[in-house]
Amino acid sequence: VEIPLPAILAVAASYAFTDQLTVELEYDRTFWSDYEYLDFTYPAPLANPVLFMAFDSAKGKHWEDSDALRLSAEYDLQNRFTLMAGIAYDETPAPESTVGFELPDSDAIIYSFGVRYQATDAMQLGVGYLYDHKKSRSVNNGTVHGTFDESAAHLLTVGLAYSF
Repeated sequence: VEIPLPAILAVAASYAFTDQLTVELEYDRTFWSDYEYLDFTYPAPLANPVLFMAFDSAKGKHWEDSDALRLSAEYDLQNRFTLMAGIAYDETPAPESTVGFELPDSDAIIYSFGVRYQATDAMQLGVGYLYDHKKSRSVNNGTVHGTFDESAAHLLTVGLAYSF
């Protein structure tokens, strides 16, 4: 599946307050205004008419550029463990006129935390959790009439890094 993605301008700065504590601030501008249509490209046409209508026909989105602001901190416990935490505000690019059930987007506050363990000089293990809380959004655009409430995403990651 091919999905066109927009350009992103990211500006970030980090500062090590101590040998143990580093804080980073990041601003992202995503140029969703280039994203006029949601148009997936599949290697073969979808035979099911319901799937075709939902996913294989171009849908006008006319999204707007959006901003995100992220703040994170990393704290080295100096016993091979590092703690990480973050918070972000993510603005939706979707104007009310094109919000649909396939992507009922709204502004979000995102919280994250994690821990990394330096198992050896060459190997790190990590686990992280992210909670993406979407703000309530009321829509009345001819296709959708109602309120998207209590939307959220929970993401859990586990990673292994090995340096050669």
